[in-house]
Amino acid sequence: MPHTLVEFARSVSTNLSFGPPFPIDGTPHLILEFGMPVPPAPSNFVELATTVGWEATNVFATPPVQPTLLLELLVNGILVGSAEQSAIPADGEPIRMTTMFQTILTDLPEGYYAFQVFASNMEDLQGEINLRGPIHITGKVIVPD
Repeated sequence: MPHTLVEFARSVSTNLSFGPPFPIDGTPHLILEFGMPVPPAPSNFVELATTVGWEATNVFATPPVQPTLLLELLVNGILVGSAEQSAIPADGEPIRMTTMFQTILTDLPEGYYAFQVFASNMEDLQGEINLRGPIHITGKVIVPD
């Protein structure tokens, strides 16, 4: 069945992989947000792709406990997607990671939606996390023809 892209939106903090550090602790921090309308259409779907580049520094523990990035995607304040990634040890060097995840929502009612991404360090006593980039999310609304 053919489909049509009817809406596209994005939020970009940085496209650089070594942007200025943005420290993340155990408290959720709003890092990205945008709004997007969803038209009236049966069997629509919204495809969201999130990318966050980060580094762990001053790691205090050895595996299995490492700084852990938690990303949460909320739509109109409701959690609809998340990703969790622990740092991988790297012999005292800053640990560079990129976390990417995709969320697909189906059959959303017509309306305007607020999309927000929050980041937190679930193991902030084990080391520091700094977001460095790239940091962005894209959203697409697709409907059947």
